[in-house]
Amino acid sequence: MSSSVFLSILIPVYNWDVRPLLEKLSAQCAMLGGDGKRVEIIVIDDGSRERFDTAVTAEQLSLVIYEEFPVNRGRVAARNTLLDKAKGEYILLLDADMLPDGDDFIQIYRDLANSGHEIVCGGISYLQLKEDVDIDYDFYLYKSKKTEALPAETRNRSPWRYLFTSNIMLRRDIVDSIRFDSRFTGYGYEDIEWAIRLCEMHTIKHINNTCSHMGVMNKEQVYRNMRDSIENYALLLTLHPEQTAGGGAVRIAGKLTFFSVSILNRLDTVLSSFFSSITWNPLLFLVFQCDKVVLLARALKARAEV
Repeated sequence: MSSSVFLSILIPVYNWDVRPLLEKLSAQCAMLGGDGKRVEIIVIDDGSRERFDTAVTAEQLSLVIYEEFPVNRGRVAARNTLLDKAKGEYILLLDADMLPDGDDFIQIYRDLANSGHEIVCGGISYLQLKEDVDIDYDFYLYKSKKTEALPAETRNRSPWRYLFTSNIMLRRDIVDSIRFDSRFTGYGYEDIEWAIRLCEMHTIKHINNTCSHMGVMNKEQVYRNMRDSIENYALLLTLHPEQTAGGGAVRIAGKLTFFSVSILNRLDTVLSSFFSSITWNPLLFLVFQCDKVVLLARALKARAEV
């Protein structure tokens, strides 16, 4: 694609102060010299209830294009709209609650793009969180460090499984040919489903060019998000049974579908109660995973009966 823009940085926002990220990105782009003029940063606020004067900051930063949705339309709609607006030869997808860890964050991506890489995932960290982070967030950090905030060597063993749209760069023509599936209207798994289709045709490379995830959650929020993601999880398994069949949680959930809905509901009630009362993270994580499997079994059972 012939374009005066080399890199489009796309950021969907919902109830988060994105200004620190915009300021850091703008400063790094300015350090690129002439190439910095070939970068655009596009931000869409997806109907946030909270306001942070982002429009004012965007006006002060010449690279930033800012738009607001009047109502919340969901993550897939926001990302697809951002992609429609982007003019760059390469696309960098970032979540609003991320902060680049290195001062050469953009430089690294630009060099990899110049080398012809197709899809590059930088990874997640928590390096910029305060050391005395509130204990309410302890379970979230424990869980994330086991499942998401992993070194590139680990992520490269199963590239699609660890593709998170919180920090990923890819060629524009790839994005144009393989879009997010609009059937994923709730929370979660739309990026994993997208990654499976990407991996069928292109090479996904994981590197250690991390962003710190600043949007940590307490354990109740983590649990609520897990429950909200189950329908999308079941949809993912339905769309890609071969790729997802090997997971232990999927195999166990499949066996649990032989139980009645009433039994699965009782198991969910018991596990929910345990989760609320437990404070030791290793046991808490086990209960969390067990309840996730039970809920998945219930969702798969409901799909099979339709």
